[in-house]
Amino acid sequence: MEPIIQISLDLTNIDEALEVARAAVRAGVDWLEAGTPLILAEGLHGVRALRREFPDVPIVADLKTMDGAGLEAEMMFQAGANMVVVMGQAHDASIIEQVKMAQKYGGKVMCDVMLCPDMPGRARRAEELGVDYIIV
Repeated sequence: MEPIIQISLDLTNIDEALEVARAAVRAGVDWLEAGTPLILAEGLHGVRALRREFPDVPIVADLKTMDGAGLEAEMMFQAGANMVVVMGQAHDASIIEQVKMAQKYGGKVMCDVMLCPDMPGRARRAEELGVDYIIV
């Protein structure tokens, strides 16, 4: 498997994020991440703008979800994201909700095990729950 290069657009302005994304895609970046600051500042508009500008580039919505996972994932998938991020410290039920929405929309789920006391154990459990990618 070839490595996947992802850029995190941790900016607070969609125009700046689009400018950085254009340069990144020209340079060969594979995935664009609507970082948490961009989502907080621009909301769904930011994800929609990335999707309009880059219809064929996978977009990760880094929500860092802890609860409300199903609804948040559905909103991001409807806005054009291909992948969403749930925190490893979230309750199993939240992870399952996000996985169900990903299946409904043909998307993927990443689980960030940052600060989990047992990162390998939580990563294994997230995989059992249907998560597609583990972020360490």
